[in-house]
Amino acid sequence: MNNEQTRDGTWKRQEASGFFIASWQSLEEALVLLAGTPERGQLVSETVSALRKAQTAGDPPPRLLLRVLAATAFLSDDRPLRTEQEGAGAMT
Repeated sequence: MNNEQTRDGTWKRQEASGFFIASWQSLEEALVLLAGTPERGQLVSETVSALRKAQTAGDPPPRLLLRVLAATAFLSDDRPLRTEQEGAGAMT
């Protein structure tokens, strides 16, 4: 984002036309750090692999970004994947 100050001293927001680029390794490292539980941390490699496959399969950038955000939300959740009463995992 870029900001530009106008003559009257107020700031107006200008949209930047650019890209956000991150390596898959950087994404994986970030997701490991954000993992809410050790159990979710163990799912990071598999998750990044699935995201890479989605990109290779031709997912458009907005959809791939949505997948990355959803994966981040899931992996950063600190609730256990399974409870003793339910017996089912969140990924099922």
